[in-house]
Amino acid sequence: MTSRLAHLPRAAIVAGATLLGACASTAPVRYHSLFGTAADAAVATSPAAFLIDVRPVTIPAQVDRPQLVVRDGGGVLPLEQERWIAPLADEARAALSADLSRALAATDVAGQPRPAGAKVLNVKIDLRRFDSAPGAYAAVDAVWSVSVDEAGRPPLVCGSSIRESVGAGYDELVRGHRRALAVLAGRIASAARGYAADRRDGSCAEPQAVMR
Repeated sequence: MTSRLAHLPRAAIVAGATLLGACASTAPVRYHSLFGTAADAAVATSPAAFLIDVRPVTIPAQVDRPQLVVRDGGGVLPLEQERWIAPLADEARAALSADLSRALAATDVAGQPRPAGAKVLNVKIDLRRFDSAPGAYAAVDAVWSVSVDEAGRPPLVCGSSIRESVGAGYDELVRGHRRALAVLAGRIASAARGYAADRRDGSCAEPQAVMR
């Protein structure tokens, strides 16, 4: 090996050593998930008399990318070494579906054939804000609706704004968003129970908003 290196130009040896050093010093990519971590969603004590269909969740275009996007002064910064394990919209839907299923003791039949005669509540969630400030807060704003496929029955449309304080570090930031989504799921579950119980329009815990 020594004799071969001796015949290489010095510039080539220096360039190779520099490249190896740069590779060794590059921080590894860390992956995060909103699904499967501890949540604060309540657990229902008895099964619901209906199924749920949680539709695909929409998210702001600014955060619809593999990297975590965080507040940086007056702007935002995508973090190359901190990434979502799956598309953020899919992560959010999976977390909300799990929390709603647990809170209502209802099965999410999204993408599956609906049993004949079963009552199914359609849940649509539009995350209009997904704000990340490391060491400060994780915030989400959402407009969401609950509906059934019944003629003449209008959907219940509501809006929610949730802000969770977080500690230092990106793991804490992700946990803050997980808590925020759990709170959102709890509010949707509470409204869904009332909506499913009778034929009135139901009620929101917060002012109603327009679904886009």
